Amino acid sequence: MNKTFGRYQIVDQLGRGAMGAVYRAIDPLIQREVAIKTLLPNVPEDMVAEVRERFLREARSAGRLSHPNIVIIFDVGEEDGVAYIAMEMLAGRSLQQMLRDPDPLPLDTTAELAAQVADALDHAHQHAIVHRDVKPANVMVAPSGRSKLTDFGVAYVSSSTLTQVGTALGSPRYMSPEHVLGVKVDPRSDVFSLGAMLYEMLVRCTPFERPGDTSMMVILDRIAGEPHIPVREIDPRIPAAFDRILQRALAKKPEDRYQRAGDLAYDLRNYRSLERPAATDFEKTMVLQVRPAEQPAPHGALLDEIAAFERNLEREAEARKQAVEQERRKRQEELRLHARALERKLAEQARAAKAAAEQTQGRRSSALDMLKKLGASLPPKEDPAIARARAIANLDQGMREAARYLAEFAREINAIGPRAASPYDHLYLGRLPAVSLSEAWSDSRPRLVEGRDCCEHVLLNYRIRPDSPASIALQKDAIPGCADYLKATKADFRTQVVAKSDFGEATRAVIIVRGGLLCELDLHADFDSLTVKVELKNVRRAGKTQCRVAADELKNLPDEIGRYILGADDEFDKRLPRSR
Repeated sequence: MNKTFGRYQIVDQLGRGAMGAVYRAIDPLIQREVAIKTLLPNVPEDMVAEVRERFLREARSAGRLSHPNIVIIFDVGEEDGVAYIAMEMLAGRSLQQMLRDPDPLPLDTTAELAAQVADALDHAHQHAIVHRDVKPANVMVAPSGRSKLTDFGVAYVSSSTLTQVGTALGSPRYMSPEHVLGVKVDPRSDVFSLGAMLYEMLVRCTPFERPGDTSMMVILDRIAGEPHIPVREIDPRIPAAFDRILQRALAKKPEDRYQRAGDLAYDLRNYRSLERPAATDFEKTMVLQVRPAEQPAPHGALLDEIAAFERNLEREAEARKQAVEQERRKRQEELRLHARALERKLAEQARAAKAAAEQTQGRRSSALDMLKKLGASLPPKEDPAIARARAIANLDQGMREAARYLAEFAREINAIGPRAASPYDHLYLGRLPAVSLSEAWSDSRPRLVEGRDCCEHVLLNYRIRPDSPASIALQKDAIPGCADYLKATKADFRTQVVAKSDFGEATRAVIIVRGGLLCELDLHADFDSLTVKVELKNVRRAGKTQCRVAADELKNLPDEIGRYILGADDEFDKRLPRSR
């Protein structure tokens, strides 16, 4: 292996596939560690031109994207006839590796990771880029809980090469029906693939796999013509909201899916508040007769089934349309009645004023008296500048009271070392059923707002310690990322190497955590919108979550958060997005 590739100094090879390889490298210009992805020279001759052209074009497109959940592309080009992409080196594990763990992902973590991928797809779709290869292997999860979508079009080939499953775009298990049938794909195809990935995150198998499958064509036939099995039939503990989300994400017709990946992200983050679906939702999906793969003339039968399925979906869409129209008319009638009542009230006020004027025995000032009485009946007006100054002062006062409350809360934690009444989730360690709180501190930061010294930030940090040491088994690539994260947050842990390579490098290790896991809270006052942004890191939920509250809700907020931290109740949890 060459020690350099272009200007990049190759350190080692990270992986190799059917069509490409990935290397760890250093960019000597800025001493930055990067990942170099290349196309191998052994691509079949009948595909090499198309693959190279798509590799470079799609990589340049992805390079235009800037989103926290999309891998950063630094450079793209060719060196000695070999196409390459230079991208950021990602820490953590792939979602595919995480799904190999024996314990299931917490539902909130599942929803949040999938929502982050949906955010990334929504950003790409806004730039007219379709990923076409959404699957767990192309999602990296950092120790902080942030997911990164990778491989934008790196392995894409035209539909004519569909039978070359080993070298085509991704895995057929995540393909959309239109992709399977050779129809042009659009962003809604990515929504279907993300739905298939979400399904696998929930029940550890893709929606169209069945035990005993021996042919990939059987799976492709199911994708195109058979409904998926609801996840609650596999695991009844899964909330019904996930089946409702999957029913829409995995719809056979693109127009019946989420039209934007951002809408899917919203539902995932609010799955707890989704209305329980009616009993007939899945029944309408399941009435389609399943065609055995061995029947003759499969493509004709498949098209008949798709047509019947489309007719059912069209009837459902028409029913939904009528319900929306009925609701719109109802709302319109309510507004009309409200406007009429307001008109009557104003007319009565005018008549009363007129009668009062007539009782003044014809004085020429009767019109002036009428205006004065009308003015007296209206609420007093306040100067906008005075109103804003009062609102800023109230928000500042609320933040200062929150700072005093959390400072006292931190002192009590340090004095008592309480045991949380509810479990804490951690990205690497999973659910910690019993933890104690300690090492708390609180601080506040001021800011000058319109000439007034105001409290802008209120901070609270504390650490949790599991009642018994928690451990996680990691493979080679994930060991440094996890260890660096725990070291950076000053956690109390040790690494026990289980196996080493011939060169003495750890290939398997167990990280044992005894305590010191950092949890953070930041109350940030926004004096422009007169709201407060609440940001939490590793507080009961893995990773970062946030919400925004109005200034007039600040009075009881610190106590709500304190009870949430202690696990006493979940009242504050209702304010958070439903995935996190």
